[in-house]
Amino acid sequence: MNRKEIEQRITDAVTAQLREGKVPWRKPWTSEGYLPTSLQTGKAYRGMNRLLLSMVGGQYARPLWVTYKQAQFLGGNVRKGEKGMPIIYYSMLDSIDKQTLEHKRVPLLRLSTVFNVEQCEGVTIPAKLWHKREPIAVSDGIQALLDKYTSKPEIYHRAGDEAYYSPMLDSITVPNLEQYERAEDYAYTLAHELTHSTSHESRLNRKADGFAPFGSANYALEELVADIGAQMALSELGVSIDTTNSASYVAGWLSALSNDTSLILKASAQAQKACDYMLGIKHETDVAETVEEVEVSV
Repeated sequence: MNRKEIEQRITDAVTAQLREGKVPWRKPWTSEGYLPTSLQTGKAYRGMNRLLLSMVGGQYARPLWVTYKQAQFLGGNVRKGEKGMPIIYYSMLDSIDKQTLEHKRVPLLRLSTVFNVEQCEGVTIPAKLWHKREPIAVSDGIQALLDKYTSKPEIYHRAGDEAYYSPMLDSITVPNLEQYERAEDYAYTLAHELTHSTSHESRLNRKADGFAPFGSANYALEELVADIGAQMALSELGVSIDTTNSASYVAGWLSALSNDTSLILKASAQAQKACDYMLGIKHETDVAETVEEVEVSV
């Protein structure tokens, strides 16, 4: 399966959810209160893989996932007839630059399949993954985000109905807290604008077009980055919230995704970088997973 086919498969999965009125990156927590996690490594999935596994995570009590071979390695097996979920990873290939003749490592997008631990039998779950993580108060979560994001721009609270990040002034404006019906809506709005602000040249220098027209590909990409990044940051901090977007936003995303199958992968990767930046998380690589952690099934 080549890159284009992988991108199409993932885009189809995301758009199917959006057409049903579900935003796949919203409320990724399960009832046990933690994120999609690799049973073998004990690490939470990142980027696109978190989105993909969040789509079906609510079906299971525990968001623990293994490949077919990992289940066998852990002393069990995947039950016959069970259908897995796709995840992506990058296999690093050795290559030679035709002009400079220099050796280089090139990431090749690959697809694998994982199964929830409830689809398996005989697999032992380590004690450290049996814990239940209780969500924290929304106010505590948004304060934690503000504390961790040490290079954040100036934030202004003003009466009104506009929330926006100004790249020119490098400032955020949001309505006053009392104007929101729920604390969750305030937290999401502020986290969304904070994610936009990571695009500034003094931070991640993301090529975000603040003047792109509504509905354009550039506008859709940056809005996806801000929406996904906000949810990633809040869920990392332990905030469980579920918010909704207007029909026009969803329609815009569907249109943009249908025109560019690489868009959701770009957005999820940039959103993860924004989340990491705001929370001060250091990660060795931007690729989804390493080849050692997954089973090749393409």
